[in-house]
Amino acid sequence: MDIRGLRRGLGAGVLAVLLAACTAPGDEPEQPAQETPQSAPPGLFFGECGGVSGDELMEVTGVRNVRLIERNSVGCRWEDPNFFGARASFSWYRGSPIGRERTLVEFAGRDVFEVTVEGASGQLTGFAGRGTGICEVSIESGADFFVWSVVFDQLNPPADMCERVQTLAEMTVSRAG
Repeated sequence: MDIRGLRRGLGAGVLAVLLAACTAPGDEPEQPAQETPQSAPPGLFFGECGGVSGDELMEVTGVRNVRLIERNSVGCRWEDPNFFGARASFSWYRGSPIGRERTLVEFAGRDVFEVTVEGASGQLTGFAGRGTGICEVSIESGADFFVWSVVFDQLNPPADMCERVQTLAEMTVSRAG
């Protein structure tokens, strides 16, 4: 080792000792207590695609011609091959706060309202966000939540589109393990 390497090593060691000496135990600033998703128990197991098939999705929502184009461990996505066609997705967020999702939906300018769904394990709550031709229903379960999002015909969406998406959420909860 040359003299420059020795100086760097000694300098780093001295700096570490000085920094450690400047902070006495208990001097650390207190962080406010925050509820974290880890403090809540894990939620229900919702299964692949929320336990809903493509045929059931089309039957409940009234959208047509959507095909499953993406499936992974936390969600599924269906799309109409036409660029302006309908689309739907199921997304399962594990260990994530539902409040963040609500903030995003509100920021997008959607009308937000509370929803409750019934399932084998009782009632679960969440919210729905309604925009022009789109409805999203987010339901909380323990430290987790899921979102059903359906984009309907933008020019002529059904008046009861959020009720239809809420039915998907009810199917998911009723089939959860």
